[in-house]
Amino acid sequence: MALEEPQLNGRIASVIRPMTKGLGWTVREELWYALRGPKHKPDILITRDAGPPIILENEYLPANTLVADCTRVMGRELDPEVAGSTGIVGTVIAVRSSDDLNDCADGDQAQALLERGATLEYAVYQGNMLNRFPASGFITGSVREMVDFIKPAAEPRDIIAKAAKALARGANDAAQRILDCAPGTDVGELVGEILRQPWPAVAEQPAMTTQENRQQAADNTARRQTAKMCATIIINALAYQQNLAGYQGIRDLDRVRADTPGGQLTKNAVLSEWEKILAINYWPIFHIAHQVLMALPPRPVVNMLPGMHTAAEAIQGAMRTHDVAGEVFQSLIADRQTLATYYTRPESTTLAAYLAVPENLDWADPKTLKNYQIADYACGTGGLVLAAYQRARELHRSYGGDPDTLHSYMMESGLTACDIMPAAVHLTSSLLSSVAYRERYAGTRNILYPFGGVKKRDAAGKVLVDAAGNPELAKDNEGNLLVDIGALELLDIQSTRHQIVLPLNEGQTALGSNGKRKPIEVEMTPASQSLVIMNPPFTTPTNHAADHVDTNNPAFAAFGTTAAEQDAMSERVKQLGKDTIRDGYAGLGSDFAAIAHNMVKPGGHIALILPISAMLGGSWDGKVMRSWQKLRQLLAENYADIIVLSIAQPESREAAFSADTDMAEVMLVARRLAADEKPAMQAHFVNLKSRPGNKLEAQETSRAIRVALTQVTKPDTYVAIAIGDTEVGTVRLERVDPLGKWTTARIADIGLVQVARELAKGNLYLPQRFAPVAIPMTRMGQIGRVGLVHRSILMAFSKRAGANSGTEYPMLWNQDSKTQVSMATLPDSAGTVKAGKQAAAQQVWARSSHLHINQEFRFSANPTAAAFTPRQALGGSSWPNFQMDSVEQEKAMCVWLNGTLGMVSFWLESNRTTAGRGRTTVTAIPNIPTLDLRQLTAEQMQAAVQIYDDLCQERMLPANEAYRDPVRQELDRRLLVEVLGLEDTAIEQLAILRNQWCMEPTVTGGKSTGLAE
Repeated sequence: MALEEPQLNGRIASVIRPMTKGLGWTVREELWYALRGPKHKPDILITRDAGPPIILENEYLPANTLVADCTRVMGRELDPEVAGSTGIVGTVIAVRSSDDLNDCADGDQAQALLERGATLEYAVYQGNMLNRFPASGFITGSVREMVDFIKPAAEPRDIIAKAAKALARGANDAAQRILDCAPGTDVGELVGEILRQPWPAVAEQPAMTTQENRQQAADNTARRQTAKMCATIIINALAYQQNLAGYQGIRDLDRVRADTPGGQLTKNAVLSEWEKILAINYWPIFHIAHQVLMALPPRPVVNMLPGMHTAAEAIQGAMRTHDVAGEVFQSLIADRQTLATYYTRPESTTLAAYLAVPENLDWADPKTLKNYQIADYACGTGGLVLAAYQRARELHRSYGGDPDTLHSYMMESGLTACDIMPAAVHLTSSLLSSVAYRERYAGTRNILYPFGGVKKRDAAGKVLVDAAGNPELAKDNEGNLLVDIGALELLDIQSTRHQIVLPLNEGQTALGSNGKRKPIEVEMTPASQSLVIMNPPFTTPTNHAADHVDTNNPAFAAFGTTAAEQDAMSERVKQLGKDTIRDGYAGLGSDFAAIAHNMVKPGGHIALILPISAMLGGSWDGKVMRSWQKLRQLLAENYADIIVLSIAQPESREAAFSADTDMAEVMLVARRLAADEKPAMQAHFVNLKSRPGNKLEAQETSRAIRVALTQVTKPDTYVAIAIGDTEVGTVRLERVDPLGKWTTARIADIGLVQVARELAKGNLYLPQRFAPVAIPMTRMGQIGRVGLVHRSILMAFSKRAGANSGTEYPMLWNQDSKTQVSMATLPDSAGTVKAGKQAAAQQVWARSSHLHINQEFRFSANPTAAAFTPRQALGGSSWPNFQMDSVEQEKAMCVWLNGTLGMVSFWLESNRTTAGRGRTTVTAIPNIPTLDLRQLTAEQMQAAVQIYDDLCQERMLPANEAYRDPVRQELDRRLLVEVLGLEDTAIEQLAILRNQWCMEPTVTGGKSTGLAE
């Protein structure tokens, strides 16, 4: 006898209840008259202490009336007399149950199946019946996975958006009042010192020059940013106070105002209440806010507190589950471009947490959560560490546990969050505390790191100043500056580091839970963390970038550090990191990757958001390992279960996991090998079509990725990632080379990777051809020699613009998409031997050639991957030389590299960080796969040379327009037929491949001239 649907609904509700312990959910089934209006009983009704109700409508397959049932309840109002709650139904879960459940003999059998993981099919309607996720089809999962799905599906996004706007509005209004009271006082200086943000003095006279205008505008922006940050921190603390009201005698703001003479919120009244809170705990949240409020004059505070009170009440509810303050916070960091710190989108933090926190642990055991150590040593607003903690908590809850009972322990011992920004530590502490906001804790591992030169102090701890009023800096016995470098101290793997939580000014120490001032020391033990999850700064210490021309060392230029401090900090980092993978040319991202490796324990996971250069940049030339290549070797030899996740979008901003960077990024998740494990030397490459649009999509994308990972077990194979009926990306398993690039990133058509990989092995797989064509292939470094980096050329030659037939030392130096439109390209610069550098110049000139490789190949603007100069010439910053045994070989190589097959090989090996551009370096060029000219017959070589001679002067279109470029198509035709000896059918087959490549997002760069699907 089939199990009736009402019985099954009761069993589903019974399974849901223990999984939602502590969430404030009431789960009931078959409740007649729960909704006002037409008679109907929701299959399962979930009412919540905070948030509108949720209804599940369930039906056995084929579920023909399911949509009608969902439509019937959407937008209906609860009857409080029956439901015991009020609210409008805005979230409806459509559930389809399988025949296995229908065939159960009774409810006990069905419940047993559900508890063991029997799957359901489900989708959500949010707000109305048109807003459905997934857009079509259903997600398949267990009841546990469905509960996980419901939580973000029912998140009130409109409330969150309103809260963020209210916070921004309140911060803007209060900031203006702070700015108005600052002139002529030391308020700005005090606030700037507390927050480690600049507060430039107001100019005494109007700007006269363009430079002065720019400086004054920058100063105005810096002051406003700092004032907004100040206001945001105060509002955030006020909101947290509202959440604590009633606990341990803490008063809400209305009560504080009512108890204050005159009935106004005053500075002293608020500070007094905060001091009561500090006497309990919550030091990381309220101490900085207390300091900032103390710095402001009483009168303007009275005027700004009502607006702050309003903003605090607006964000009070949303801040318990969402990083509302954090969204505003990142836009207010005056130094964030210097620090290269970017706000990690909530959907990105969710994606990282769901991929990184393992599901196969015994989460029913409280010890599993208690022993799960999570760390972020560059925490920013705390979004990543919060997402990981929430994921671990919800896994414990889903197996019947109550994570709130362990919250105090986790705050004191399980969660490490570090930053050099006081506001970052404040907001991170707020977020982590808000998870169970009334649970007491005695201390935290939330650390504000000192940064910059160590200030010299007298015996009383007062900072000493020089004659100009600037702080004096301490030195060691050898006269070297003593400096603090923040979390980069953890590059030292030789010893455990003891850090003081929130080190305070003037020798003060953090406040413990007993009300006494005492230092709280935190051990930072190597190989101790279950998960290190970070979106670290990317800044490089070199000064080649245009946006850092006025900065001595951008990596250490925050907070107004001097050139001497920056140099000392750089040297200290270099010394501490000399035995790690850090590489100054890769930027601080490699430093923090080294820290992640130092701190994660065997069997633990790392989850890092890094520039995509981490996979595509760096190189190994057989002698020296450069830049990000060190990270890839470390991963290959020391990690398993490696996931490299990227986004195949043309615009770099859309290919990032951070909110306000124009740099494409990669999300890296990996498990450190246990002592007895051997490396598999393989990784799963996940390429998403687009970034998830919200936390629900991110969560289900990660779940779909996990499913796909189990389906791809053989290297060089791939499967689609699907959510419902929608394909959102692919997963490909590859063997990885510890000494090579990992280039399967930011790819839309994974089939192109298959073609390029096989081509490098000498197997040409053309579309519609079921067997490969054998082609002699090698690496460029095996048949030629790449030229010198341009800086080496300039050591022997000076350069001037322009060249002609009388130029002694011609150079092809710069990119010019208007004139460099054919394979034959004229030099654009002339070199002059520097005085006393004749011998060096002779050695440099010996590396000249006719053939030049496009080091900054803009697929959406440049026609050629390689150019040929009629005379030998030196290559420059954009066109390094490539020297071969003969002029004929150089011509043939130019033809190959400008054909579709050569461009696809170049593209896959290039660094595709920027939209429509593939960068390479003189150290990476030798690794590019190419036709092995040594194995061609004399006739084949002559045919290749003839193609060059016939087409070299023909104007070509930008590479992304190869699909409609008659010159490129003729080159491809003759290369296939006359050189490789293929039949005419191969021409049309190659045309399909050419079209596929021209549709790649990193090739089109978002330009309208790209080939539309």
